[in-house]
Amino acid sequence: MMKFIYLTNSRLPGEKAHAIQIMKTCAALAADVTIRLVHARRVNRPWLQSIVDLQKYYKLPRDVERRLVYSLDLFSIVPNLPFGKFVAYKVVFAIQTITYHIALLPLLLTSTADVYYTRDSLTAALLIILRKENASTVIYEAHKYPSSRLGLALSRWLSKKLDGIVVLTNILATRYLELGVSEKRISVVPDAVDLQDFGVFSKSAARHHLSIDENMFVVMYVGHMYHWKGVDTLVEAASKLSDNEQIWLVGGTPEELPRIEQLAKQLELTNIHLAGYVPYEDISTYMAAADVLVIPNSGDSDISRFYTSPIKLFEYMAAKRPIIASNLPSLREIIEHDETALLVQPDSPSSLAIAIQRLRSDLHLSSRLVDNATILVSKHTWSVRAKRILRFIDSVMSMSD
Repeated sequence: MMKFIYLTNSRLPGEKAHAIQIMKTCAALAADVTIRLVHARRVNRPWLQSIVDLQKYYKLPRDVERRLVYSLDLFSIVPNLPFGKFVAYKVVFAIQTITYHIALLPLLLTSTADVYYTRDSLTAALLIILRKENASTVIYEAHKYPSSRLGLALSRWLSKKLDGIVVLTNILATRYLELGVSEKRISVVPDAVDLQDFGVFSKSAARHHLSIDENMFVVMYVGHMYHWKGVDTLVEAASKLSDNEQIWLVGGTPEELPRIEQLAKQLELTNIHLAGYVPYEDISTYMAAADVLVIPNSGDSDISRFYTSPIKLFEYMAAKRPIIASNLPSLREIIEHDETALLVQPDSPSSLAIAIQRLRSDLHLSSRLVDNATILVSKHTWSVRAKRILRFIDSVMSMSD
C-alpha cells in the first residue's frame, strides 16, 4: 500500500475551514493509502482548548498516525506587544513558521514515503530541496495565487520543480499554467463534504433543539466574518426584510463579531441573531434549522472571485436547503443559477433580499433547487475527492518511471 505523509503548519484543531479540509482529506485518503499526518504543535484558541481527542472530533480513523512538530507559537501575546497588531502578527507568524520548519528538518531527513503532500508552499519548497533524486513524489495543494513578489517567485520555482499541483478551481489552474507548470502535472479538485454528517435532524427538531421559533423564516450564514465573505451585505439585506424574516449568523471569532454587531446596531436591526462560534459537530443542526442558506461572498477580492471552493457550499447542499450565492466565477464552477442555487449580484443587499423573498414565496423553486443540488453534491464527497487526488498522483508517478 502506498505510504503517504501529509504535512501542515496549520493549527489543529482549528477554528478555520482549512482544519476541517485537512482532517477530512486525510480520513478519506486513509481508505486507500497508509497515511501519516504531521502537523505543528500550536497554542490553540481558548474555545478549542477543551478538545483533547483530535481524531474523535474530526472523525479521523485511529489507524492514521499523527506526529506533532515543535514550533514557537507566540500568537497569544500579540495583543500585549508594544507595536501595531499588523506588524506584530507578521513577526509572530514568521517566528512560528521558521521554528516549525527547522524542527521539521530531522523528520524529513529520516522519514521515507512514496508521497509527500502539503498545502504549505514553504514546506513544499523544503521537500523539493531535501529530497534525493526520484526518491519520492511531492504534491502541493494550492488554495490561492500569491500576491507578493517573493510569493510569486517561489510559486514560479515550485511550478517547475513539483511533481504535481492540486488546485480548487479552474481559474487557479490557469494561473499556475501561466507560471510554467505542465498541464499534465496540475489537477483541479474542488472541496467536498461528508454526507453522513448531515440529515440527522429535521427542521422542526433542529429548531426545537436550538430554541428557534417555528414561525420564523430563517436565513442562515455559517462561517467566518472576513470582509471578503460578504456578511456585511447580508446584514444590510436584513433591513429590507420583515421582522419575521430572521438572519442567523453562525460562526466568527471574537475579533470578527464586534464589527458585525456594530453594523447591526447602526442599522437598528432587530432580525439579526449572532450565534458565535459553534463546534463543528453542531453545524449540521444549525443548517437543518434554516429555510435558506446563503453564501454572500464579496466581488472585491481575488480569493473570493477566483480561488475559493467553500466547504460550506457543499455542506449547504448536503443539508438539503435552498441556496443563495454571489454570482462569482469561483462559485459558478460548481453551481448554476436557477438550477442548483439562486445567484445574485455580489455586494448588493437589495439583490440578496429579493432572492430571499423569491424563495420564501416560491416553494416549488426551492424544492427544485434542493433536488438538483442533492444530486450534484453526491459527486463531491471527501471519498470521491480523495480518489481523484490519488488517480492524479498515480498519473504523475507514472510519468517519472
